[in-house]
Amino acid sequence: MENNFSITDNFLTEQDFGTIRDSIIGGKTFTDGIEWKFNPHVVHPKEDPTPGQFVHTVYFGNVPCSPFYNSLVPLIEHKFSISALYRIKMNLTPRFSESYTYTFHSDLSHDFEEDVASHWTTAILYINTNNGYTEFENGEKVESVANRVVMFPSNFKHRGITQTDEQTRILINFNFLKRKIRD
Repeated sequence: MENNFSITDNFLTEQDFGTIRDSIIGGKTFTDGIEWKFNPHVVHPKEDPTPGQFVHTVYFGNVPCSPFYNSLVPLIEHKFSISALYRIKMNLTPRFSESYTYTFHSDLSHDFEEDVASHWTTAILYINTNNGYTEFENGEKVESVANRVVMFPSNFKHRGITQTDEQTRILINFNFLKRKIRD
């Protein structure tokens, strides 16, 4: 995984990030609040006997699934150089008294063969700062810091580690093809 992922702090302008954060956490801008659904498994029922998490699907399979889509995508589309979008999903994990480590997974492993998934990009935008983090299979860790993005090929195995300090750990997971930049 050498240099195949990137971390960008202050990914969005303060105004754009504040708009996204406030609409998710406070229900102040895009919607009257986000409708979260409980998913008892983070990865797959047979692979992941976990305490689960709350999710909100924004986009999946060429279909916007949330009123949040029309306000979110213009703020991030140019930053990611998206040519094709596969999924946007928000994850919310509640605080646990002890940190919980989820199962390693790659985001598109149940949808595509690994060689196809390797052409897709996963980006995680952290909405709030907490002591949870994302860990890659090689042991590298990315701390949950508000307005931080980590990008990597969608076939890379990673997992979430829950927080013990803040009430929630919230992130947005994007899966997309990047536009090719021609010389």
